[in-house]
Amino acid sequence: MDTHLQGNLSVALQEKKLNKIAYGEIQRWLTDKEFVEFLPVLTKKIEDGAWGNLMDAFYRTVMFGTGGIRGVMDIGTNRINNYTVRWASQAYAQYLLSHKSALVGKGVAIAYDSRLNSEQFMKETARVLSANGIPVHIFKYYRATPELSFAVRYLGLCGGIVITASHNPPEFNGYKVYDEHGIQVLPEAGLLIEAEFQSVSEIKKVTFEEAVDKGMIRYISDEVDAAFANSAKKVSLYGGRDVKIVYSPLHGVGSQSVLPVLKEIGFADITLVPEQMSLDGHFPEVAGHFPNPEFAVVYEKPIALAKKVKADIVIVSDPDADRLGIAVPDSAGDWHNLSGNEGAVLMGYFYLNALRDSGKMPTSPVVIKTSVTTELLRDVAEDFGAEVMGDLLVGFKFIGDRIEHLPKEKTFLFSCEESVGYLFGDAYRDKGAETPAIVAAEMSAWCKAKQMTPIDLLESIYQKYGYYAERLYYRLIEGFGAFDQMNLAMKRLRENLPKEIGGKPIVKIIDRLSGEVRDGRTGALLEIRAWDKGDMLSFFFTEDERNVIHLRPSGTEPKMKYYTTVKGSLKEKSKEEINQEAIRMEQAVVALFEKILSTIQVNVF
Repeated sequence: MDTHLQGNLSVALQEKKLNKIAYGEIQRWLTDKEFVEFLPVLTKKIEDGAWGNLMDAFYRTVMFGTGGIRGVMDIGTNRINNYTVRWASQAYAQYLLSHKSALVGKGVAIAYDSRLNSEQFMKETARVLSANGIPVHIFKYYRATPELSFAVRYLGLCGGIVITASHNPPEFNGYKVYDEHGIQVLPEAGLLIEAEFQSVSEIKKVTFEEAVDKGMIRYISDEVDAAFANSAKKVSLYGGRDVKIVYSPLHGVGSQSVLPVLKEIGFADITLVPEQMSLDGHFPEVAGHFPNPEFAVVYEKPIALAKKVKADIVIVSDPDADRLGIAVPDSAGDWHNLSGNEGAVLMGYFYLNALRDSGKMPTSPVVIKTSVTTELLRDVAEDFGAEVMGDLLVGFKFIGDRIEHLPKEKTFLFSCEESVGYLFGDAYRDKGAETPAIVAAEMSAWCKAKQMTPIDLLESIYQKYGYYAERLYYRLIEGFGAFDQMNLAMKRLRENLPKEIGGKPIVKIIDRLSGEVRDGRTGALLEIRAWDKGDMLSFFFTEDERNVIHLRPSGTEPKMKYYTTVKGSLKEKSKEEINQEAIRMEQAVVALFEKILSTIQVNVF
C-alpha cells in the first residue's frame, strides 16, 4: 500500500474520522485483488479526505434484510456495487445448495429493470450463481418485477432475483430474492441467507461469457412474456372502454408491461406523457428524480397533460412496475392523486361489484391486506360477503405467502397495501402494476357510464361506511448507528408502554414482535396471537380496532414510520374535523417517540 495513503488513513483513525471497522475494511480494499476495480475511486477519496463518505461506506456491511439488499451505489461494504452484489449472490448460492438442494438443479431466474447499473449487477449475479453450479435463466432485456415472480412459477424454478430499487431515487439500486413459489423470501429464509452472507469466505465466479457458452446461463423465451400478459388480461370484468387515459411509466418498464396489456384488451384512448417514456434510470423528467407514486410530485406532468386532453384518469407505474398510482378528477374538474388506501377502496368496491353483477362471485372469496392498510376495505369487502385477511405485517411477501397457502375451498380475489401495491388474480405472488391498471381503467369507464366521477363513488362509500382519516408520517434517522437507535428506542417504548396518546386513552396494544395483546389501560396480557413476527407496535383507541396508530421502523432504511387512522361518521363530524383529529394524534405519537430517541446515543467509534 502507498505509504502516503496509509499515513492519511492512520491520521483519520486517530482523529476519529474513521472507526476501526472502517479503517480495517478500507485497508483490505486497498490490498486485496478482489477489489482492484475499485482502487482508482477509493484512492481519490482518500486523497481528497472524503472521510465522512468513507466512514459511512465502510463502517458496517450493507444489511441483507428480510429479502435482499438495497442502498446507494458507491464503493464500500455499506453500499451497492459489483462486490456487494457478488457477495449477496454467493450467500444466496450457499443457502440454495444447503437448504434447497433438491430444487437447485431447476435454476434461478434473474430480472433487471432500467435503473443505473441494473444490467451489470444482473451479470455479476449470474456469473456467481453459475460458478456455484446453479443454472441461471435471464431475460433478454428489462422486465417488470411481477414478471419475475410469474416466471419462477411458470418455469418451475427454485427461486428468483430482481435487480431493482423500485421507486427510490437514481443513486439507489438493490437485490430482491424470491423463493420457489415466486414469493419474496420470508423472514425465516431471510435469516438463513443473512447467516450465509456473514459467513462467505470465498466468492466463486466465472466470466459471464463462459457461463453462457457452457449453458449455465440461458435466456428466457418470449413465451413467458406472452403468458404473463395473458394472465393479467384475465382480471378484466367490465367491457366498457369509453374512457380517456393518461399514462406514464415514470421512465420505467411499465411501458413494456402495463401499456401493452391495456392496449391489448381494448383501451384505445391512451395519451402517453412523452417526456417520461424513455427507459432512463436517472428519471430526468420526474420532479426531484424520485419516481414514487405515493408522492404528489410525480403526478405534475401527467395531470397537466390530463387537463389539456380532458382525460378521465391518470395512471402511473413506478420504475420496476410493481406499484400503481392513480389520479382522478372530481365533478368540478379538480384533480386528486389517490392514496394507496383510496385506490384500494375504489378498485376493491368496483371489482367486488362487477363480480357480483356478472354472477362470477365465487362461493368463498378472500381479500387480503396488510394491517396498516385501510379498514374501510374490510368494511366494503365484508359487505359483499368476502372474507378479509387483514392481520398481515407490512411487506407483500406476507400476502404472497397467505395466497400460496389458502385452503382449496377459498378463492383469492385481490390484495392491497397502503403503499400503492396491488394484485388482482392469482397468477403470481407479488404486487404488480398491470392488473390494477386494468381494474382502475375499467372502474373509471364504469363511473363515466354512470355519469359520475371516481371521487363521487368514493364519497358515496364514505357516506355508507364512514370516513377514515388516514395518515402516514415517516422520519429518516440520520447519522451512524441509525438502525441501532431505532431498535433501542422501540425496546424502551415496550418497557414503558403509554396509556394514552394525544389525550386519547389506549384500549388495546398489540406487539407484533411477541404477538402479545394487552389491555391498554391496565397492561394486562389478554392473549398471544400466532401471527407473523415483526417489529411493530399498534395502539388501538376503540374496541373495534378502527382507530389506531401503528409504529414501526423500516426494514430496509433508517426510517421510522407512523400510521394513524381515525374513523368518524360524516353525520356527526365533518371530514375536516376528523382529519384534524388524525393530525393531532400523529403529532402526539411522533413527539412521544422523538422524546425517547433523544435519550439514545450510539457510539460507533
